[in-house]
Amino acid sequence: MTTDFLVVGFGIAGWAFTEILRREGHDYRVFDPGGSNSTTVSAGMYNPVILKRLTLAWKAPEWLPYALDTYRRFEERHGIRLVYPAPIHRKFHSVAEQNEWLAAAGRPVFEDFLGNIRTEPLPGVPAPYGFGLTKQTGMVDTSLLLSRAREELESEGRLIPRFFRHERLQITPGGVRYEGLEARFVVFAEGYGLVRNPFFNWLPLRGTKGEVLELELDPSPGAIVKSDIFLAPRPGGKGWLAGSTYEWYDKTPRPTARARARLTAKLRKLYTGDFRITGQRAGIRPTVADRRPLLGAHPEYPSLYVLNGMGTRGIILAPRAARDLYEHITRNAPLLPETDIGRFRKRYDRSRQ
Repeated sequence: MTTDFLVVGFGIAGWAFTEILRREGHDYRVFDPGGSNSTTVSAGMYNPVILKRLTLAWKAPEWLPYALDTYRRFEERHGIRLVYPAPIHRKFHSVAEQNEWLAAAGRPVFEDFLGNIRTEPLPGVPAPYGFGLTKQTGMVDTSLLLSRAREELESEGRLIPRFFRHERLQITPGGVRYEGLEARFVVFAEGYGLVRNPFFNWLPLRGTKGEVLELELDPSPGAIVKSDIFLAPRPGGKGWLAGSTYEWYDKTPRPTARARARLTAKLRKLYTGDFRITGQRAGIRPTVADRRPLLGAHPEYPSLYVLNGMGTRGIILAPRAARDLYEHITRNAPLLPETDIGRFRKRYDRSRQ
């Protein structure tokens, strides 16, 4: 069987790339066994501002509109709701934090992203110094998104629900061959699984483990809250989430008692109401040393490409990064120097010595 693309991995990046292939009329197959990935365990929050430092995240303001348009196209096609716009209530801990917020909100660069100060407390969330309200923020129901997308792939015969065995991939003059499939291109969107990919494991994908708690709250705060942790309603009214942790050394995908205890302690400081923990999620974020995506072709095999490294803001970055890679593959459009894996060519050369 011959196809145009093989896509390996189906988190938010792999999905975004297949949306472009669908729109452009390509034939493709997706390899993904299902189960946990960084997208399925994320809260699905989108926010262009790094609230801890009051700075804009890289490319987030420019790329957010494209991301939201991509999600809404999928909503329309499937008749579902995925995007839930809502302000984030950044809790202040001092008058100094209030002043920092007001100073930043008064700068032209932040006028579309930082809003007013709310002085009233939220139910269960006391805030003597109030909250700073964000603009152009909210949540995407990534669980519903990926489940519907998988159903669509299955119904079309495009999903191959098993692990991709890299050692079985054969490079051919016209592309690749894999277990009876011939394709022009392979796009590896494996998230942290890239560290086991022999073609791209030389890239500096670090990976940070994150865990979140699933909760029932009484009373409901009625808003997204950010303090030492975030507290957010699950899209569609399915409970609440609290998180998340950042663990650099544990790379197992399993939830841990240590993270549960740490998040519970922070939740008790933020929220004074009654809560019940109903679940716990864990996943490895595909983070990169320089905090930029990984896009581009293998240095020796021009049919092999990588789409990875979206980090903590994959909801915003993945759709546009996927488009940039597609344009690069099909029209030879240049990649941004900050995202092109050519920036790590010396690492590849050293790995070959």
